[in-house]
Amino acid sequence: MSLFAAEIGSAGYGRLTVLSRVALEVDQGEVLVVLGGNGAGKTTTLKAMMGTVRSEGRRVMLDGADLSGLPSWRLPGQGVVFVPDGARCFPNLTVIDNLRGAFAATHARHQGRGEKERLESVRALFPLLRERASQVAATLSGGQRQMLAVGRALMTSPRVLLLDEPSAGLAPKVVEELFEALGEIKSESGCAIVMAEQNVDYAARIADRCIVLEEGHVALSGAMRDVISHERLRVAYLGL
Repeated sequence: MSLFAAEIGSAGYGRLTVLSRVALEVDQGEVLVVLGGNGAGKTTTLKAMMGTVRSEGRRVMLDGADLSGLPSWRLPGQGVVFVPDGARCFPNLTVIDNLRGAFAATHARHQGRGEKERLESVRALFPLLRERASQVAATLSGGQRQMLAVGRALMTSPRVLLLDEPSAGLAPKVVEELFEALGEIKSESGCAIVMAEQNVDYAARIADRCIVLEEGHVALSGAMRDVISHERLRVAYLGL
């Protein structure tokens, strides 16, 4: 049995259906990448799993427990955490307050116990967050805010991390640093990662498996190395 499994019958916005049946599963310490062009349904897939868009036939399982009936705001407390695109954080708070706030929101019963250890773990991955601890988040660069957004997610001690286009709009050097950190998260924490991404080259460095979406349905799935090595499929679905 996989650590995390999700199935969506259909999903969309208002009367518009964007996504047809999508099913995926990911195990502890594994990275699954959701690939596809603009408008293929990558972001909608992640939002449907979190329950933040209209969906039908939605089922979300974590370690055999059915989380489908929980509202989206309760999922982080169960270990399923979503990092949307756009490097989102609380812009008027400092870096350290963003991080501590994320811990407090999901560890209320612990009364701060374990916060220091989580902070040190996040800072080891992103040393810049230690250097900029007292800086207001709104004054950070886009790449720095993305590191903070991922750091906030890690403060919740996730078992499953859902990432939406983490490299979008970032400079190549920042993308390199970010994916190095994601590789460490995979290998050291055992966290399962489901990531929507368009940067196939970087995704291939850390991904174990992938699904490829085309016009809202799964056109292809399999081991990452098999998908990117198949010339016809690279041209047809990935534009490579």
